[in-house]
Amino acid sequence: MSSCKLALFGLGFAGASLLAAAPVAAQPAVGTAHKVFIEGGLGYGYNMSTSQYLAVSNGTKFDSPHAKGPALDLAGGYMFLPNLAVYGDLQFAWASTLTAQNDNGDTEDFSMQYTSMSVGLRTAVPAGPGEVYAQLALGFVLPFDTERDRQQVNGESRLTTVGYNSGFGARGEMGYHYNVNERLYLAGGLRLQAFATDNVGRERVRTDSPSGNVDRETYSTDPNANNTARAEALSVQDLRIRIGVGYRF
Repeated sequence: MSSCKLALFGLGFAGASLLAAAPVAAQPAVGTAHKVFIEGGLGYGYNMSTSQYLAVSNGTKFDSPHAKGPALDLAGGYMFLPNLAVYGDLQFAWASTLTAQNDNGDTEDFSMQYTSMSVGLRTAVPAGPGEVYAQLALGFVLPFDTERDRQQVNGESRLTTVGYNSGFGARGEMGYHYNVNERLYLAGGLRLQAFATDNVGRERVRTDSPSGNVDRETYSTDPNANNTARAEALSVQDLRIRIGVGYRF
């Protein structure tokens, strides 16, 4: 089992533990009279992968891609029990690697941006001026592209995009809500997500500048198809620190 799956399992187990402990809490969570909530969040962290190390320092050594970037999200939910809510969220995420450099001085970097949606459960236990929360949701990532941007020392450039399909996955999060008042709260937590997808039927498009040459190739599961490449699977795994603000109605 991968470390990402183990971590997601851990988040789910922690959430179940919180839920089991909720009925014996000394007092209900602040704001339980307001059952509907909305949240906005900002995250930053790492996009984990099994990518090869990239050449750096004019190709004199290799370094981890260190893919990282920000994420924005919007969430909302309904508390149908004092310590349990159903919620859904929409997230926009970006990630890019360090800038690689080969022995000729040419540079390149890899990047992706994608949108994902999920629906799940959130449990919370009162603690201090707020509550400790844990949540786990199932969802999917929408179709997206990865980009490889190569800049050569002679002034030419090459942009290669690879398309990927939508794919299913999950995300979990644990953190703390600090209640500013009965309705408004601040959030801080750690979010982990993983989605599995592939590029079957999608294209690789390579565009050269300044020549304007364009080369296209389709990913296929048919080894005998013309102008095709072997299809590939991709696992999108993110670990991000998240801060946010929420409001209860």
